[in-house]
Amino acid sequence: MAPFLFEPQSDEEIEHSEEEEASEPESEPGSEPEESEGEEEEEDEQEASRISKEKKKKKTQSPWDFAKYTESVAEEHARRSTTSVDEKISKALKQRSTPLAVPSQNNDVDDSSDSEPDKQEDYRPDEEDEEEGNAGDSKSFFAPSDGASFHADSFLQLHLSRPLLRACEALGYAKPTPIQAACIPLALNGRDICGSAITGSGKTAAFALPTLERLLFRPKRMHAIRVLILTPTRELAVQVHSMIEKLAQFTDIRCCLVVGGLSTKVQEAALRSMPDIVVATPGRMIDHLRNSMSVDLDDLAVLILDEADRLLELGFSAEIHELVRMCPKKRQTMLFSATMTEEVDDLIKLSLTKPVRLSADPSAKRPAALTEEVVRIRRLREANQEAVLLAMCSKTFTSKVIIFSGTKQAAHRLKIIFGLAGLKAAELHGNLTQAQRLEALEQFRKQEVDFLIATDVAARGLDIIGVQTVINYACPRDLTSYVHRVGRTARAGREGCAVTFVTDNDRSLLKAIAKRAGSKLKSRIVAEQSIHKWSHIIEQLEDQIAEVLEEEREERALRKAEMEATKAENLIAHKEEIFSRPKRTWFVTETEKKVAAKAAKASINNDKSSGKVISAQEAEDLKMKEKRKREREKNLPRKKRRKLEAAREMLEDEGDDDKPEAKGANKKEKGGLSLVDVAYRRAKAVKAVKKAMDSGKIVKKNKKNTDRPSRKSSSRTQEMQELFQADMKDKKPKRRGAGAGKKSKSSFKSKSRYKRR
Repeated sequence: MAPFLFEPQSDEEIEHSEEEEASEPESEPGSEPEESEGEEEEEDEQEASRISKEKKKKKTQSPWDFAKYTESVAEEHARRSTTSVDEKISKALKQRSTPLAVPSQNNDVDDSSDSEPDKQEDYRPDEEDEEEGNAGDSKSFFAPSDGASFHADSFLQLHLSRPLLRACEALGYAKPTPIQAACIPLALNGRDICGSAITGSGKTAAFALPTLERLLFRPKRMHAIRVLILTPTRELAVQVHSMIEKLAQFTDIRCCLVVGGLSTKVQEAALRSMPDIVVATPGRMIDHLRNSMSVDLDDLAVLILDEADRLLELGFSAEIHELVRMCPKKRQTMLFSATMTEEVDDLIKLSLTKPVRLSADPSAKRPAALTEEVVRIRRLREANQEAVLLAMCSKTFTSKVIIFSGTKQAAHRLKIIFGLAGLKAAELHGNLTQAQRLEALEQFRKQEVDFLIATDVAARGLDIIGVQTVINYACPRDLTSYVHRVGRTARAGREGCAVTFVTDNDRSLLKAIAKRAGSKLKSRIVAEQSIHKWSHIIEQLEDQIAEVLEEEREERALRKAEMEATKAENLIAHKEEIFSRPKRTWFVTETEKKVAAKAAKASINNDKSSGKVISAQEAEDLKMKEKRKREREKNLPRKKRRKLEAAREMLEDEGDDDKPEAKGANKKEKGGLSLVDVAYRRAKAVKAVKKAMDSGKIVKKNKKNTDRPSRKSSSRTQEMQELFQADMKDKKPKRRGAGAGKKSKSSFKSKSRYKRR
């Protein structure tokens, strides 16, 4: 069989190079004048070019549109009365007194170093690791996939309906990829599928098209949630939702997006309308299932887990198992990922029934057109890592570059440095709002910025066409993360380059990368003078970086104070309405998330030498115990349930206060005390007050307050006795004298009356 050639999966690249492609048919006829049938061939070529132009005019749709999901960032800043980072950077640039030395200036002293290219050498590993064989026991669990074919000439051969074929044509999908050709027929038959393929091979359309085909024949009078698609990140969920909407544009199938960072009320209203497909992240979906009325998964027919190995990392496992438990047992489950781990195999055995394992291009572990390079950062040069990055981005990799950093703070600092150095960059990490994150992706997709500085949030599933280079500024923690990071480039047969910064602590990963890349791995050596120049520039920029960060800190504090004031105003104005709402319950509290994240990070740090990522089993067990407890608490009366929740919150606060042992001892005593400790401390305080009273150390003001209750308690009986005796002495005789005369009179009269009668 001839090797498969990927077709472009979107018209974005066609739109950018429209002029070049339009000029190609004109030059081709002139190059063949010597042939005998030249005129006929010219006519055929002109007709083909005309048809291709008509097709190109039709192909004006793009599957990805991130801008329509949230408000613009400018509106958000105006509503929150804040300014963007770009505005702060431009303000700092205007206030700059002395201009910085730019590497591209001709009158620079080190101009010879800028023209000097970086050196490339073949990387030769010192040691070669032996390949580890996989256990063959898991193969018996899967059903045989003998009938699956990884080749199809067109989507028409896959027995799709006309509306879906029309949508594929509108998006520019001409020929199915191997994973699509194998997956779509089996999914149409309702089989459980575990699909694995290289990055950029069209896995989203592989599960979207058969799902939409099945939904075309649903009972339309009965509205229900029939398909649930779970993704690990919000951006990937937005991308999948946009893709499904484009594929279903000629049908009546409705799709809903349920992710964090967007309006909960809007999502709740959309879920109550019972859409056919829900694309969600696990946490927000569980939140709606527990706290939103009339939202359930009783009629679910298809469950799809996209990027399943990422879903099970860092505390996602309990949420996935909970959602699988809420789904009906009679359902179709499809699971897709570019990499498979042991945890994914466990989930497969738990949630799938007789699944078919499809592995498209199993021999091609890496894209054929990918160039992999390594930049060694020695221990003495780790301080100049930012200078090395800027030296590469200023002269070698100048556009369509994704830079992966290890932390959110490092990504934000790189964004400020790039802006102050005159390089157009956008940032993408968890400290941004959802509008800012989607705005950054949209700017990079439209090529308004040349660099996208991101954390691992952008490492999974994002299909941004035209990415030429991926730079791992912070080395990934394992080979799986490396595969997904470099998978953002060289997608669908296009060329791409991946550069990884490797320190002395990352030798184990370097060996794994060298083993994966083989002889194609290159070692890049950046020019020394260029690094020296950029390190000098970064030193000059430190004051401006500190000013920008300080301004952001002040804005954050002011924003927090405004939020607290607004919250207090709302509590006062709408107190009855707020307290009449039912209390929201959470599958995992914020404190439990922190505990799970710490346990996962500790396990990663402990096993970093072996290069394996082990999930926090203890944290997962803790979550499951808490979940069982809360299930039992549902049947308790409301007062008891509230008391238990309050006690749990007190214990959580006590756990948070355990960190400062020496300095914060007094703070620790305030939260989470038992009744015995409270009674003991009160008795101790009363004893101390009595001692101070006896010694005369207490001020008169305090003494008056303390004497009143004691004086009342000691002399109360004596006062009552004195009052009683005085009353008896003074008032009794008078009552007797007056009462006796009256009594005798009345008695005599009464007697006389009785006698007369």
